[in-house]
Amino acid sequence: MNIKKNPIVSPVFTISAAIVFSAILSTTTQAATVSGGALTLNLNRDAIIAVVETDNFPDAPTVDFPMCCRPSLYLEEFYDASAASKTFAQLREGNTPDLYDLESDEISAVGLQYAVNGSTITPNPGGRQNRATTFAFDSNDLLGTATGSIGLGGVTRWRVDVAPPSNRILLGDMTLEYDPTEEGRTSGRSGWIITNHIGFDAGAFELFDVTTLLVGDSLTINGNLGFGWGFDHLGATAARLSDARIGTFSFQTTVVPVPAAAWLFVSGVAGLFFSSRAKRVRHE
Repeated sequence: MNIKKNPIVSPVFTISAAIVFSAILSTTTQAATVSGGALTLNLNRDAIIAVVETDNFPDAPTVDFPMCCRPSLYLEEFYDASAASKTFAQLREGNTPDLYDLESDEISAVGLQYAVNGSTITPNPGGRQNRATTFAFDSNDLLGTATGSIGLGGVTRWRVDVAPPSNRILLGDMTLEYDPTEEGRTSGRSGWIITNHIGFDAGAFELFDVTTLLVGDSLTINGNLGFGWGFDHLGATAARLSDARIGTFSFQTTVVPVPAAAWLFVSGVAGLFFSSRAKRVRHE
């Protein structure tokens, strides 16, 4: 049994070193990827409401605005992987009783399950950016060799306390990926990140206090959720910079071998992947 807390990882590999190293990896490592399973998010709605500053209308009824009572941000709809064929517009407009923020429209943000996508996916409908899984690693050194990302099927729709019809936000078509440049930047921070791709590419959640457990062909990752910079436009910047925890996550999947030729290619471009990560501009 191999239980790991994320180590601090050097952020940059040179391309030439990675290519040389790939020749060694192809004969001495156990190349792997993931198949099946799911990511489960358990969001603390009170923690989210407390720090989101977009709160433009009264929380009690008034003559001019008789509807109540509306948190600054709450979950209105969750579409699982079976909704992959829906367009962006269908996700935004489907099952919408009205354009106003009503507390009765809120659903639980606990137990949201995103299925792991396969290595290929059907073509995306209009406005969607669902991603295939490209994740690859040496099963003897997951964090030191991880490249690519894990595609996750599912979309959430949030209500924001602003004037309709701009009061709905989609978050989904996400990927789970490991970025060693984020490792240990502050206490508890891991290199694991969940990235939103629907509508615009943005950090959805940063993951903290992460533990990985690899037993045989079963990989489990657990930890706490923090805001990604994609929430900054809602006023959550201060909470993100203070590494506020807003929930928990769990991830379970099956580890499967990668053909030797495919691993040779992946390991050969590992330096390019990590170098580009190191140069990414952080939105802070």
